[in-house]
Amino acid sequence: MRIDILGANLSSNAYGRSYLLGQVLARRHRVRMIGPTFGEGIWAPGDDGTLEVLPFPGGRFPAFRSTMRRMADAVDADLVVAVKPRPASLGTAVLARRRLGIPILLDIDDWDLAGVYGLGRLGALAREFLRLRDPYSNLYLRLLTRGLGLDRPLHPGRERQRPDAVTVVSRALQRRFGGVILPHGRDTEALDPARYDRAAGRDRLGIPADRPLVLFLGTPRPHKGLEPLAEAVASLTDLGAMLAIVGAPPGDAWCRSLAAAHPQTVRLYPPQPWSLLGPTLAAADAVALPQARLPFTEAQVPAKVYDAMAMARPIVASAVGDLPEILDQGAAGLLVPPGDTLALAAALRRLLTDRELAAGLGAAARRRAVERYSYAAMERVLEGVFARLLPLGHES
Repeated sequence: MRIDILGANLSSNAYGRSYLLGQVLARRHRVRMIGPTFGEGIWAPGDDGTLEVLPFPGGRFPAFRSTMRRMADAVDADLVVAVKPRPASLGTAVLARRRLGIPILLDIDDWDLAGVYGLGRLGALAREFLRLRDPYSNLYLRLLTRGLGLDRPLHPGRERQRPDAVTVVSRALQRRFGGVILPHGRDTEALDPARYDRAAGRDRLGIPADRPLVLFLGTPRPHKGLEPLAEAVASLTDLGAMLAIVGAPPGDAWCRSLAAAHPQTVRLYPPQPWSLLGPTLAAADAVALPQARLPFTEAQVPAKVYDAMAMARPIVASAVGDLPEILDQGAAGLLVPPGDTLALAAALRRLLTDRELAAGLGAAARRRAVERYSYAAMERVLEGVFARLLPLGHES
């Protein structure tokens, strides 16, 4: 089957979910990635040549409408997957459906309208209108969500405007938008800890062999709990623990200030290609996912939890959103209250000093990843959705 995946922005970490879906679907189908670049080229971790990508230069409204039409005209598929309900992805998919009559699968991986925290409703709306020409303004996300009836019933006779199916990454998103839960998942065959060497991974990062290493993997943001994590690791002075933040954008002022506050323990590394996930994780003695509790994080699932699980890394995570369920209520990773630096430090100490506990949690996480969060598990969910969207007997 021919599948085109429409991404909202191929230049940022928003491309991560599109790339993941492309990797999974390419196992059985012909897949192309289509979308705008609002930065310098394709987002580095996903720019590895493994997928066919059709990038279009980003821009601003009203000129961006012609870009959307050109992207829609480029669609040549039996089904289109739109990642995020944004103009460049879902808006373009609707244009393509008018021309080709093909079904749309909308995939929602974040509740982006809740992502602008700290501004209040009026502040968020003001920011949206100030960015009126920006296709990535949440104003258009809001209009598409409501105009297509994603979060409320449509007037009778207008149901055809909706996507034909919806997949989401969390239970909070499912309660808001309906649809089928499709976890991020990972290639558990490629991310097999037996394939990687701890010493080699540490050499590549420049980490001394005798220093316990806590790893944060992903794009650093305030809601991801990096400040309490840095404080927690710095408090483990008797262990000589270090914190590696892998995914820090070069020159990012907030990341630099975080490292400057803890110069003896925090090291920053730029985003890594997916091919280096295994070696990077192999270097870690523990992986931390200290999410803050916010409406946005309750709906989000940090994809890096699945990387760590596949690699059998001992995990400590905040008990936020779906993380307790993913980590089997603590049987596959330690859970701590969000924002509790002392509890986070205590959990990290347990993982770094009790090798038997750490190994047992890592092994349980690996088993759970293979069973529930592998590419094969994602593929089963997607093929079940496709079976309801496409006529029986459609060629794969």
